[in-house]
Amino acid sequence: MSDSHHHDPAMRKLREVLTLAKSIDVPVTVISGLERVGELMKKRDDYCDQKTTGPSEAMAALIKDTLEHPWKQLYNEEKTKWDINPVMMSGNLEGYVLKFLVNASKAKKVLEVGLFTGCSALGMAEVMPNDGKVVTCEFDPYLAKLARTYMDRSHHGKKVEILIGSALDTIKDLAKSGEQFDFIFIDADRPGKSEYFHIALNNLLAPGGTIALDNALSSGRSYMTDTPHDDRIKDVNEIIATREDIYHVLLPVRDGIMLVRRRCDMNYR
Repeated sequence: MSDSHHHDPAMRKLREVLTLAKSIDVPVTVISGLERVGELMKKRDDYCDQKTTGPSEAMAALIKDTLEHPWKQLYNEEKTKWDINPVMMSGNLEGYVLKFLVNASKAKKVLEVGLFTGCSALGMAEVMPNDGKVVTCEFDPYLAKLARTYMDRSHHGKKVEILIGSALDTIKDLAKSGEQFDFIFIDADRPGKSEYFHIALNNLLAPGGTIALDNALSSGRSYMTDTPHDDRIKDVNEIIATREDIYHVLLPVRDGIMLVRRRCDMNYR
């Protein structure tokens, strides 16, 4: 069973059950049935990937290089600030969801909180006009430098501005300077997501704009109740669900994307 399903707790539980079944005297037909369930789950996701428009040449190279980058070695050499797993990358399918949202809303200014290697930043830039701009925040200097080299492979990369430093400090500074954005994608550290969301909604989102929060399912922690979790994403989801001034929808794409818009921007007058 593929590790690409790491976000899905059902797949993790299935692996556990299958391992247990193989270790005891369980009929082969039962084990085959469990394996078939895993295959079907993988086939569904693979089918979605296959029926999504393929990446541009620059994006395909970015994805390939991110997957093949020596992350473990870099962490051991203390060149990155944390032990990076390349599955953090948004990838082509989620990238196209963002592309559709940015393009359909005719966004000319986009804010991304959390850059990684630039997959989503470049993807959004690819569908924006020549005078469009993606402002993206990255805490790790190594990642910011690496992402810049990836951006510069594409003529769309000139639309991407990378701000290095604490994401919270960066967006506070943007708010103080009066910046407004048509689309905001929040994909940074989970503990800070609540603050990012409040600042984005109250100070940075332009009239008619949309906020997208990544990892809204938090690998199942957002909705699993059998084990206690201190999960900040779940807290953010609950805050969003109780506000009466916004509309919101949670999409089960990869680890979940929560979309938020002000009610005044969606209600016909």
